[in-house]
Amino acid sequence: MKTTINNSLKVFQVITSTGYHFFCNIDQLNYVICSECKTGYFKIYHFWNNKPKLVTKKYLAELFESNQIKQEFYY
Repeated sequence: MKTTINNSLKVFQVITSTGYHFFCNIDQLNYVICSECKTGYFKIYHFWNNKPKLVTKKYLAELFESNQIKQEFYY
């Protein structure tokens, strides 16, 4: 799977339980998780001060709401 990263938006890293990882922006996050991951077997990280930080459910819900995107997966 190929994604195009927009550097002006926040970058996310999705890591599956089998060790695969994907980098994407918030608008591509639904597609990546729904097509490549099993429910409950992945973790989402965002980068703060060039270090990966685990995304919480509350933070993810706020990001989707602020960008007016519907979250199509359970986290």
